[in-house]
Amino acid sequence: MKKVAFFVDWDNLRKTIEQINKVVKIKNFNFNNASHISTLFKNFLCENEEFYRIFFYTAKPLSSEEIKSQLSKKDKEIYKNENQINKVFDIASKFLKDIVSEDFIALRTGKLKVRGLKNSKPAIIQKQVDMLIGLDISEISYKKLADKIVVFSKDTDMIPALKTARINGLTVSIANFKESNFISDDIILHSDLVCEKSLKEIANKIKKPTN
Repeated sequence: MKKVAFFVDWDNLRKTIEQINKVVKIKNFNFNNASHISTLFKNFLCENEEFYRIFFYTAKPLSSEEIKSQLSKKDKEIYKNENQINKVFDIASKFLKDIVSEDFIALRTGKLKVRGLKNSKPAIIQKQVDMLIGLDISEISYKKLADKIVVFSKDTDMIPALKTARINGLTVSIANFKESNFISDDIILHSDLVCEKSLKEIANKIKKPTN
């Protein structure tokens, strides 16, 4: 059996799923459900492959109070949607608690930074995740802990890490969905193959909850 390491930029993957769902309504699939996400990953394993680890990269969510602590005095006065922010915080916090209980998941956390307000809403950016992904891919590659890596991200900042993996003899696969198939030429150039699955077909494999 070939050992496969997955590298998942959750912010990137989540936004892709959201975009797909706006165009093609995906029934029975909830990206805030950890078991649904685990099922998604299993569908990207090929025959005669097994997980080495699923490295899951994200940042811990910020509560409304944490966001306000990073705002200027002026921005605090016009800051809105505190209830909505706390609702998102609760959902995201539960998801992170659940996802680490799924098989083979190794959580890696970056940080969220507030860069002022945009349309009275906090402008939040994620930091450190790209660096963490690059470091982990390099370590797996140098130590030859896996035969193949599957990457759930299309960020070109990862290209140096992809090069390292290939130089060290690992197969580099980019995960993609049939419903959203844009991958930059630079990413394709520095990978060995694209593993494409249908999100709709994966969703159809998820059992509906019974009452």
